[in-house]
Amino acid sequence: MRRNLQVWWGADIQIQMVGQSQRALLVEMYDGFEPLAASFGLPPPNPSRRQEWIGVALGHKLNFAAFSPDGKVVGHCFLVPDTPTSAELGVFVLQSFRCRGVGTSLVNAALMWGGIAGLRRVWSLTSPDNLVALRLQLKCGFRITNPAASEIALEIDLLSPSATGRNGSARPAKHCLYSV
Repeated sequence: MRRNLQVWWGADIQIQMVGQSQRALLVEMYDGFEPLAASFGLPPPNPSRRQEWIGVALGHKLNFAAFSPDGKVVGHCFLVPDTPTSAELGVFVLQSFRCRGVGTSLVNAALMWGGIAGLRRVWSLTSPDNLVALRLQLKCGFRITNPAASEIALEIDLLSPSATGRNGSARPAKHCLYSV
């Protein structure tokens, strides 16, 4: 899988696939993240637990970060496989960069690369009061699967019958395609 993905969002934010070599940049972002532990205890409020959690996240193949013009990470999105064809979505954007398209760009990059990697389904859980996360995921094509629960489950199918090539090979569904 290509590790040098570079996607430009707007004139000043760059989306890149990241790995362990960018760990310090992610630690710096999460150390300034507000509010800590707001959604299911993530990101962890304890600094050492937070660093451990970042290491676990970076242990998965599909990690993306949004970089500001000065090289600081302002958002992080990753996919955690639960089966060979399914993964959970994690997305975190610094408050000062929310509602500006950063989260949408991160999620779209993750969905596109998840489809290329063979994922057929991406899902997430969020609390009903996390309206920013709900709006973001619905905007990216997720659907709510349990609207009456105390935690809201969302999912998106990455492959659709209409998204196959002439030779029958699967391609990511059109909502996953992202100009790179």
